Amino acid sequence: MSRQRHTICSPTPVPIYTRFDIPKGKVPLYSIYSTARNLSSNNGNDTSDGAAAVKLTPGITIQTALNYAIQALERKSVPEPEESALNLLSHSLGLCWELGHQSVLANQPMSEEQCNAFQSLIERRIHLEPLQYIIGQWDFHDLIGLKIKEPMLCPRPETEELVEFVLKDVSELIRNRGSTKERIRILDVGSGTGAIGLAIANRYCDEVQVLALDVLPEAVELSNDNAKRFLANHIDDDFTNTQAGETYKMDFDIVVSNPPYIPSRDMATLSEDVSRYESDKALCGGDDGLDIVRHIVKRLPEWTTGNCWMEVDDSHPSLIADWLSPGSLESSRLGVECVSTHKDFCGRDRFVKLRVL
Repeated sequence: MSRQRHTICSPTPVPIYTRFDIPKGKVPLYSIYSTARNLSSNNGNDTSDGAAAVKLTPGITIQTALNYAIQALERKSVPEPEESALNLLSHSLGLCWELGHQSVLANQPMSEEQCNAFQSLIERRIHLEPLQYIIGQWDFHDLIGLKIKEPMLCPRPETEELVEFVLKDVSELIRNRGSTKERIRILDVGSGTGAIGLAIANRYCDEVQVLALDVLPEAVELSNDNAKRFLANHIDDDFTNTQAGETYKMDFDIVVSNPPYIPSRDMATLSEDVSRYESDKALCGGDDGLDIVRHIVKRLPEWTTGNCWMEVDDSHPSLIADWLSPGSLESSRLGVECVSTHKDFCGRDRFVKLRVL
């Protein structure tokens, strides 16, 4: 049997190895949060002056430092101050709770080095740098510790829903493929961190072949770096020496994409932690947000004879459904029709399923 192929690449692919794991059986950081919030805010560290950053002195307890950090973030109106402080404290201290006696750990003193490390991370968050960039990794779907790097788009929870839609289609294709046992071939257009393609490959590592493309060299590098973490034993060396401009076999069963889709007019409305740090190229889809979507639609007949799933702006599904309605002139001309539209967990129109005719 041939070795499983999972390649994350643009026209210039990069090889892949190693796996990332986290400790098991530990008490999570949030378990001491209620204790921290109930502490007095005056422990020789008065933060009522509105200072930009929390000031910690060596010997301060973990729970008190957590409380001060939350207050500092709240004063600066940082989104989700509690989650931010919890994640940054855990990351800066490498905390692994002993089972049971949570209060013992919560009352442990912090060293000068630990105070400085935590303060530095809080200061970065006060300047609205995304948590994912500060920590350098984030969990996505079943991937624990996906590497995140500026200016790549930070994976969103709704994109996990996109993965689930694709996984359902993959499962159906596996059931219907008969005795051939051919791997299901999937194309991820615009890989970014590699989150979508890797999540699919991670679920069906012996059943699928994933190729992911991106126009940004830094996205290619980051996607392959993440593949090294999660697909150590499922690497295709065939692509490791492939050069830009070479062609690939493009008869994919499924195409999936989370393209840049924000209309230009809406870019100014993005929160500062997004607009200041994340790449405009990964966010903006032109005047109406559909520039890249249109390009993908036009290319679909070259790439697949199957389905395509896309995550889009909430203004797009109805537009795409009208544009590519079955039997319409545009659908017939392009050879693509809109099968269905779907809402995200917040009830917003977010996903479209297309089919090549």
